[in-house]
Amino acid sequence: MFARLAITVSTHPVRWIAGWLIVAACLAYTTPSPEQLASIEPRSLLAADEPYNKSLALEREAFPDIASRTRTVIIFESDESLTPEHESFIANLSNELHGDLGQTRGWTVISPTTQPLMQSRLRSEDGQSVMVVVCSDTNYLTRRSVYDVETMDSLIAESLPAGLRYEMTGEGGLGRDLVHSSEEAFERTTHVTLLALLVILVIVYRAPLAASVPLCAIGLSVIVAIMLLNHLTRAGWELGSIEKTIVVVLLFGSGTDYALFWLAEYRSSLAKSDSRPDAATKSTIVTGPAIVASAATTICGLTMLMAAKLLPSFNAGRALAVALTVSLLAALTLVPAMAVVLGRGLFWPRRRRHAPSQGSGGVWSAIARTVVAHPIRSVLCCLLLFALPVIRGWNVHYTYDALGVIPTDSSAARGQELAAKHFSSEQLFSWTCILKGDGVAGDLAQALERSKELVSICRKNKHVVDVWSLATPLGDPERSMTATLAATDVGREQSKQYYLSENANAMRVEVMLDAPPLSDAAMTSCASVLGDIEEWAQRGSSGNMQVFATGLTPYILDIKSVADKDEVRVTGLVIAIIFLIVVFLVRDLLLAIVMIAATLLVYFVTLGVTEWFFVSVMGQGGIDWKVKLFAFVILVAVGQDYNIFLVTRILQENKQHELPLAVEKAIAGTGGVISSCGAIMAATLGSLAATGLPFFQELGMAFALGVLVDTFVVRPILVPAALLVIRGNRQPTLRNPEILPVQPAP
Repeated sequence: MFARLAITVSTHPVRWIAGWLIVAACLAYTTPSPEQLASIEPRSLLAADEPYNKSLALEREAFPDIASRTRTVIIFESDESLTPEHESFIANLSNELHGDLGQTRGWTVISPTTQPLMQSRLRSEDGQSVMVVVCSDTNYLTRRSVYDVETMDSLIAESLPAGLRYEMTGEGGLGRDLVHSSEEAFERTTHVTLLALLVILVIVYRAPLAASVPLCAIGLSVIVAIMLLNHLTRAGWELGSIEKTIVVVLLFGSGTDYALFWLAEYRSSLAKSDSRPDAATKSTIVTGPAIVASAATTICGLTMLMAAKLLPSFNAGRALAVALTVSLLAALTLVPAMAVVLGRGLFWPRRRRHAPSQGSGGVWSAIARTVVAHPIRSVLCCLLLFALPVIRGWNVHYTYDALGVIPTDSSAARGQELAAKHFSSEQLFSWTCILKGDGVAGDLAQALERSKELVSICRKNKHVVDVWSLATPLGDPERSMTATLAATDVGREQSKQYYLSENANAMRVEVMLDAPPLSDAAMTSCASVLGDIEEWAQRGSSGNMQVFATGLTPYILDIKSVADKDEVRVTGLVIAIIFLIVVFLVRDLLLAIVMIAATLLVYFVTLGVTEWFFVSVMGQGGIDWKVKLFAFVILVAVGQDYNIFLVTRILQENKQHELPLAVEKAIAGTGGVISSCGAIMAATLGSLAATGLPFFQELGMAFALGVLVDTFVVRPILVPAALLVIRGNRQPTLRNPEILPVQPAP
């Protein structure tokens, strides 16, 4: 297979280059627009059968006028009291958002105009500010939600009267700013990645054309992969900004590694041959199996993300698998084709030279001799070096608070400041508890009593600052308006549409906390209150009543629950599949266990050092919860490649030499290429840290640190030393000794 492919590419290089360009042009011409992609985004990141989505479905059925997956809060402010012109503008805007436009977009509007009962909640006491809340059924972190918010923004900006300011916050405003920040981060990461790659490749090759070949070839494969994923998105897949950013850096890292291995062999072959096609053919035949084995290991590991129920993780798994396949094809076809076309000028101005003798001189030979001479000491030194980071990595505290990453100059942040100034900032992100069952309310009086009991349960929690319910329709029961509404038949009837469903089998209460909605305190309080209500419901209805919850805090609680289960499932599958691949390649069970254990050590070391830096040095509250799964899957899948390259080389050398000498030759012989690949992978993955967003900064540092530790400590020291300790002079066998060829340093 590799021989046929190699001959075809080497014989017709221009055709292969033209083919890649034609494919890219066709994909670019037919790729869906951002608007088309946004229109087919799923409305939720959770599966339909998750508790949160069931709660939303119930809320839409029982309280259609106020139900929402995302609330966009528009806060208007004037330096003095709002003028009649201001009031008229806000009223007209509310009607327009609630009218034909709202019906088309699926919006409902809560404003002083559409919901007069909410006047005291939506209008500030100083008369300088008014809130308009737009409810939608779209997840706040999707492009579709961003378009909704931007539509409202444009509509307001077109005819905003003088003296009136506004900001957009709530989940919708927050999502808009976070998505824009992620997209800016994607662009910044791409630029930093390209610059880092160019610098490293120039240093490695000291030849401009040799540096440009992998950069251009893998760059084209990244463009093709992203456009292909856009087409798959139109077919029902999804690709968000997080997945897209990781796709770019991982493709540049892995693809350049594959290209580097091929070019190293090509340079060696070209020094011994006068025929460029022959040298290219030999290089593909020799390196092809190793490159495919490396890519297959990474792809299989990343594909295990598809076992996750959380849609971003699931989508990342299949998107990365497709993208890496494209990168692999580019490394085996486009890179050789470009190298053949450029000829011997590829490595100009460096002179032609034969491959250096392996295992003599140099830093890698010195490391190799030390490891072979002191294997036990080498293992103990590595374990002692890793001890404290591993302990810290095992006990990392994760945070789910996306509000903490909003840029301070964003509309969402300014909107929160306005809410705190004129209203109570807690009501921006209140959460709702819904009680459902035939026994919820036999009549209005019974419903009122149950509502009072619910309010009492909620207020027992120290973080609950206010509860809006049938018994307290405008919050604090000490307010005169609230007392009037709760005490009169007219007031109760007006309040029913917000707190009691038409058939009286569902009741809601709205809870406001003094803690940020995604903080540990908010999640703990929400879970505690819901637990108390469930206990009360079971006790008072013989199991007939069910408890549901909506809002940002219950949403993140459900996300956390699903993510925790995904982590157990995905990490187990990744370890299992990588272990099976390693066993198949090295044919040694104990050795495979050591290799997997070493990679897991790298993961915990990485987490420990990353948390220490961002928490102890930078003062953050914890590591973003998304880091742990992405870091685990990519570090285990990608990191295992270098160990496989080294160990299979050791087993090859062991066919002709005793194990200590085989280890020494393997470390010295692979050190140059693998260290270069590790530096490239660390630079590309580490470029995520240039985004300015905490999640990407943490992930970038974790990626870069993990790859560097694996490349410069685990691969050349810990794994070979452990092999010498557990195997001594035993002669392992390898059924397929050609799986990894001898690689010269570039």
